[in-house]
Amino acid sequence: MPLFALVLVLTSALLHAIWNAIVKSGGDHLVAAWGTATGAAITALPMMGATGLPSPGSLLFVGVSGVLHALYNLALVRAYDHGDLSLVYPIARGIAPALATAGAVVVYQEALPAVAYTGIGLVTLGVLLIGESGRHVPMSRPAVLWSVLTAACIAAYTLVDRQGIRLTSTTSYIMGLFWINAVLLSFYVRVRRDAWPWRLVAPGRWGPLAVSGIFSLVAYLLVLLALSISRVGYIAALRETSVLIAAWVGWRHLGDPHGMPRLLSSAVVVAGLALLIAFR
Repeated sequence: MPLFALVLVLTSALLHAIWNAIVKSGGDHLVAAWGTATGAAITALPMMGATGLPSPGSLLFVGVSGVLHALYNLALVRAYDHGDLSLVYPIARGIAPALATAGAVVVYQEALPAVAYTGIGLVTLGVLLIGESGRHVPMSRPAVLWSVLTAACIAAYTLVDRQGIRLTSTTSYIMGLFWINAVLLSFYVRVRRDAWPWRLVAPGRWGPLAVSGIFSLVAYLLVLLALSISRVGYIAALRETSVLIAAWVGWRHLGDPHGMPRLLSSAVVVAGLALLIAFR
């Protein structure tokens, strides 16, 4: 793997974990998720102006993916309402690739090598260990449930994107779904909070939310750039090091309990993901 690709993907993993930490650290997780989505969409606007709109043939996939991304954000918000970063993030990001791989086998009849089953087993074991480490934390079961639903949304939009991204330029596809996601979250917050979300942002939170949105977009674009110069399996596996980063940030900076057990359990998840993705 080229050194430049390694730097890109590890930077992406760090940025992804950080924007999740910003959302988790906000008092209103729903408003924080909206701010992140909107910040990413606004940052993406100049890029959309340069690349143009998605092709007509991709619009259905863009729309479905945008809805699934909004559902992903809502499930993530509920997970963070109930659980710590070091509990929610590893479960959501750990289960998602396993679900997506299984979905690809069913939907697209993709072959699954024998070693992938070992990877799925390790991911499952790691996630169970993470859940077990938090069994004494109040409301940890709802956190685990919402984390699993978050993973299901990630797997679903991954399967949709697999087809949709082939019908238009990658940049226009991503920018389109980012805007759909932001608009849907805006109206959802309006209904749930009886106010438009920009009126609910606490003083001093605009800066962190802007950073969160930029990090969200840049993390995705860095992965795309890394994919253009290195093998997909290597990039996808290394990207999941964000699981370890989030477990560490939650433990050392957000005061999550059971930090070390969750960090070690997250390492098991990463090992399983490396097998699952690098040899798929």
